[in-house]
Amino acid sequence: MDIRVLRYFLSVCEHGTMSRAAEALHVTQPALSRQIAQLERELGTTLLVRGARRVELTEKGLYLRRRAQEIVDLADQTTSDLAHGEDIVEGDVFIGAGESEGLRVIARHVHAFREKYPGVRFHLHSGNAPDLIERLEHGVDDFSVLMSYPDVDRYAHLRLSPTDAWGVLMRDDDPLVAREAVSPADLLDAPLIVPERHAKGDRLTGLLATWFSEHAAEAVIAATYNLAYNGALLVREDVGRMLSFDGLTTVGTGTGLEFRLLFPPLVSVIDLAWKRDVPLGDAARRFLELVREKQQSESDVAV
Repeated sequence: MDIRVLRYFLSVCEHGTMSRAAEALHVTQPALSRQIAQLERELGTTLLVRGARRVELTEKGLYLRRRAQEIVDLADQTTSDLAHGEDIVEGDVFIGAGESEGLRVIARHVHAFREKYPGVRFHLHSGNAPDLIERLEHGVDDFSVLMSYPDVDRYAHLRLSPTDAWGVLMRDDDPLVAREAVSPADLLDAPLIVPERHAKGDRLTGLLATWFSEHAAEAVIAATYNLAYNGALLVREDVGRMLSFDGLTTVGTGTGLEFRLLFPPLVSVIDLAWKRDVPLGDAARRFLELVREKQQSESDVAV
């Protein structure tokens, strides 16, 4: 597949019509149509259904759109890495991350790095663990910020100094607001909203199942989420209480929400991970060196 044709295909996906995509690409509509038709012949499948007003993606077209974006991003990243000379550090660093207060640490390192190398741009992609691992495996991201990922030793990784503390987000009229911390037994009288990676069907899994211990089977899961903002909307509408990391949702006066930590305390460690035996681009390599130095310096101060 030609990268240029994949860019054409992505433009059609973005603009919804051949004419608008052709205008954005500065090519004629017949030329663009021929390129897309040739791509479909090459792949042996229909990618687009041409309607009267706009094109619609087939199932195979949706799959190619996701893969094409990864391929184009990777090509752009590789070109950027190779285009800059050794005397000037420029380029792009791609980081995938779950929602976590731990990303503040990465943000602090990004700020320090850009003060030294202002020509480097950072690209953050938010997602859940399977999404982040897929992007890391395919070389779309240089690094992934993972929270208590069970197979992290498959990758080279650096343990970041903070941890994420778990707690429960609830409406401010919930009786549990009166408690300083919340135990497993406290959470059995109302439905729960939990991260999708910690639920399988109607059962808790992973760290949360371990924390609930003998009460895990009694917990009622009303919904799962992968973005805390959307989960908080469910809490506001009284769907249930949400288990999440501290600091992801604004709580207190005027928000209608409150947060209480779990007891016994439950924390997730945070790792910056990258693929073993795969050379990083110059900007990504230098950023990793800075993170290592900063983390070591902070550890020394703590001791």
